[in-house]
Amino acid sequence: MQLAAFYDSAAGTGLYFGLHDPTGATKRFTADHPEANTRAVRLAWDIPAPDMGRPGNRFVLPGQAVWQLLRGDWFDAARIYRDWVRTHARWFPKLGPEGRADTPLWMRELCAWAMTGGPPNQCVPAVLEFAKALGLPVGFHWYNWHQIPFDNDYPHYFPAREGFTAGVQQLQQAGVAVMPYINGRLWDSRDRGTDDWLFSSLARPAATKKQDGEPYLESYGSKETNGQPVRLAVMCPATKLWQERVAGVVGRLLGECGVRAVYIDQIAAAEPVLCFDATHGHPLGGGSWWNEAGYWPMLEAIRRDKPAEVALTTECNAEPFIRWLDGYLTWHWQHDGQVPLFPAVYGGAIQMFGRAYRGGPTKDLALRMKAGQQLVWGEQLGWLEPAIVREPENFAFFSDAVRLRWQLRRYFYAGQMARPPGLEGSVPTVTADWQWSGVWPVTTPAVLTGAWHLPAERRLALLFANVTDTAVTARVRYDLAAEGLSGSRLVRRRWTPQGSSLPEPAASPLDETVTFPPRQVWAWELSAAD
Repeated sequence: MQLAAFYDSAAGTGLYFGLHDPTGATKRFTADHPEANTRAVRLAWDIPAPDMGRPGNRFVLPGQAVWQLLRGDWFDAARIYRDWVRTHARWFPKLGPEGRADTPLWMRELCAWAMTGGPPNQCVPAVLEFAKALGLPVGFHWYNWHQIPFDNDYPHYFPAREGFTAGVQQLQQAGVAVMPYINGRLWDSRDRGTDDWLFSSLARPAATKKQDGEPYLESYGSKETNGQPVRLAVMCPATKLWQERVAGVVGRLLGECGVRAVYIDQIAAAEPVLCFDATHGHPLGGGSWWNEAGYWPMLEAIRRDKPAEVALTTECNAEPFIRWLDGYLTWHWQHDGQVPLFPAVYGGAIQMFGRAYRGGPTKDLALRMKAGQQLVWGEQLGWLEPAIVREPENFAFFSDAVRLRWQLRRYFYAGQMARPPGLEGSVPTVTADWQWSGVWPVTTPAVLTGAWHLPAERRLALLFANVTDTAVTARVRYDLAAEGLSGSRLVRRRWTPQGSSLPEPAASPLDETVTFPPRQVWAWELSAAD
């Protein structure tokens, strides 16, 4: 997103710094110390100009640079940006009383994802067991459904593995939405084993080019059969060839295989490439063409031609593609000290799903931390191996979080994030190795909190997840009036994974001392009595 906030939590004040560009033109934000051992911070936006290297080109700042005194913290910065996005950003979707009507209801309501890959005779039974154990609709992100190796010989995904289409049908008849993987950026420069089959003759003219005319090539660890790295060309999304190629693969998956969703990798993950091929018809280098002439029309055409009940997703969460996609794979939200800035801006506008669940000696605690954070941040949980069902204690916590989300699911697609409740008192912290890249320690509070509301209906849900093995007692204070719940006629229900309590009177502001049982998730739902 195109904003940053620097603030003193104790003082409640700071600086909001944004570049409000409605086209999402290519840019890079940096914050650093220009001189060592100083308290100075340099903030900069580096914006490559359109038609770089062409005589007579000109540059106009895309959008407006905004410096603003910030009263509050990250959530107040999110509100500033959210107000701008909803009014001016060209990628913000139309929202109604039930959220995005152009996103299938099954996708808006979905609460859990399994992720694995390989042949149907291995994947299908495992995913069916996962779905049966949860007893709710689930999604399945299917990798390596194709016969070609992963990150090799792209984009020649067909033929699929034997039994793939039958496996899709079997899973979807059992309430599992199948979502196969394809890549939305890359063409292998040796696209039939070690041979250059169609790259030079067909794809190279549509690949992005450096200033010397050579294509941009990337490697991701995959190897050719001769041991050499696979070198994949970044295709230019403004070319007719690449737009039609991606649309064709999606069309075959929908028409021939009957899947309910397609994951198009890297679109919201990899940064735009500065392409200097004048034959592509876009401005050279920088600008907003990557969106306006590239992925926006590509995804618009795919979206126009697909059935209404099909969902489209991609990797990570670069904001300019939200209007054309239904879900973002937020597997990279793995950092110590992270805050839910993106859900605070875009909650209800797109479904966020997935964390990287990995191993190590603290994997059980890490799993509870990730699942708890996913729950309170409004994400669809999981993106883990279906074999989780064979880990009774881990699956118990995970399934409780999934079922609580299901009870409150409408908040996450028809509502928006509210300020998470703070806890006062001696709330411990926990640390686990999240294994994002080697040893990767992450520390969070023992009790994770979140808030989601339906403003037009004057309803608010406060969510809590104790990820530890011990009970925690803390004071919960919350200004309900700030979220539109004022007056004396308020009621409260307590929600657990099994259901809700009877309503009881509540008052604003909320101020109670609460004991949070170990390894439990629950929520309060507050609403106006009238």
